[in-house]
Amino acid sequence: MNRNYPYAIVAFLGLLVSLASCSATKQHTLSALEPATVDLATTITNIGIINESSTSRKSEFNTRIEQILSTKDHQLEQDGIDAAIAGLFDELLKDQRFDTVQMIHAKLNNGKGLGASAENISWNAIKDICDEHGVDAIFSLAYYEADTQVSMKKKAVEEQNMLRQYIKVQGHEITLETLIENGWRIYDPYSQKVIDEIVFNEQITSTGTGTNPEEALYDINDRREAVLEQSKHAGSSYGSRLVPQEQDVVREYYVRGSDKLAEAKKWAAQGDWKAAAVLWEQEVENDNTKVKAKACYNMAFYNEMNGKYQTALEWAEKANYHNNCKEVFTYLSSLKERIVQNKIVEEQLKRSELSASVELE
Repeated sequence: MNRNYPYAIVAFLGLLVSLASCSATKQHTLSALEPATVDLATTITNIGIINESSTSRKSEFNTRIEQILSTKDHQLEQDGIDAAIAGLFDELLKDQRFDTVQMIHAKLNNGKGLGASAENISWNAIKDICDEHGVDAIFSLAYYEADTQVSMKKKAVEEQNMLRQYIKVQGHEITLETLIENGWRIYDPYSQKVIDEIVFNEQITSTGTGTNPEEALYDINDRREAVLEQSKHAGSSYGSRLVPQEQDVVREYYVRGSDKLAEAKKWAAQGDWKAAAVLWEQEVENDNTKVKAKACYNMAFYNEMNGKYQTALEWAEKANYHNNCKEVFTYLSSLKERIVQNKIVEEQLKRSELSASVELE
């Protein structure tokens, strides 16, 4: 066996670390506003919220635990429906484009999911509700279901004896895996279109212990709160699909090629992007075409980071002119798409009279 083998491994790993640290680019995550997933027409200013979902109880049980859970889950579903609708209601109230947001109690029970089942709801019934309550569109909790799977195993638990001393005895551990599934839909009664529909899924796991299965079940005391919290969050999340959302965008900038690019890397590492940009702008006049292209690329990145997308595009076009490579072309395309998206965001923000958290050019 070669005695130098372990040293060779260490040297190889060191080389990899060295190469990684000497990468020509560094990554940085930017925050950008993405257009709202659901873009409502400007004519929709009055919103009604209805509940199409329905709950049902199981009639057959294999164990006493299943019977107890059936009763619990039936009430939990009803409370979960109320929490989900409340989450949506609260979110829509924040949107200033709507003149009114109202809860409408209508007898429309779907509970069969989304997709083709939308045809089961009469458009005439939807339009009648809109006319009666003076709303332009209806947001609906199309269905809601909380399905619980039970698993159990033996486990030692502590119990007080006659002397009030804690001793370990044979007991049970019960685990409940509750899958919460809720579907949402937006009806436009006048065009007779379902504007949007989506399903949210979330699983909540709860565990309890006791000397017997029923005691272990009643030891679980946080499941209801977790289900209601998740349900309200689902309603809120659906409402947030109407407004632009901040998303992370990963970009790269050049840190090698010249002394000034290397020096700018140090300022960037300290978070002083302005100082780094001063050095980058100096290098756009470098005699080396590739260095010039890298500097222009970095200036594009710097302006994008500051929300100045049009200026960023101009710098990226200069970088592409000096060095028409794949990386620059890809970034140029990304910036063009960002400008298009930003115009949509700006229009959506104007419609809803919301204030952007970034500077819009």
